[in-house]
Amino acid sequence: MWVNRLEMKKHIIFLFCLSFFLPSCGYEMVREKGIYGGEIKSVYVPVFKNLTYEPHVSQYLTESFTRQLLSIGILKVNMKDSETYIEGVLKNIRIIPLSLDKNGIVIEKSVIMEIEVSLFKKDGNLIKKWAFSDTQSYRTDDLSLAEYNKKEAISIISDRIARRFSASILTEY
Repeated sequence: MWVNRLEMKKHIIFLFCLSFFLPSCGYEMVREKGIYGGEIKSVYVPVFKNLTYEPHVSQYLTESFTRQLLSIGILKVNMKDSETYIEGVLKNIRIIPLSLDKNGIVIEKSVIMEIEVSLFKKDGNLIKKWAFSDTQSYRTDDLSLAEYNKKEAISIISDRIARRFSASILTEY
């Protein structure tokens, strides 16, 4: 009986140890915050350059990128001595009619934005460059809301592009 209990304890200990080692897959959690193997932990986001005639769009882009980079939680954003900085350029924005009513009056338009984003080290060396474009439609049948709807469409595009940028730096690094 004594031998049987000893064997049973050995089996329990073996099963207990086995339960810890079998399910592990070798996956290791991120040790430090940052991207590029933890080498980049902070980024500065200056106001995007606007090469178009559409006012205030660069402000929407800058706010969206800053908010998105803060939300991923692995980078310090807009710190005084950031290791890297982003240079964003609004290359093109087009507003085109999308649909007409029975009288030939535009009731829906589409905003098409093209931007270029570059990530630089503090010393000015380019790390990587991305190009993004996106489209959003908005209603113009109520003239009192047309400008508001356009700004809302620009804000939606800015948010989507910022999310795509964040996703790309997380998957590439």
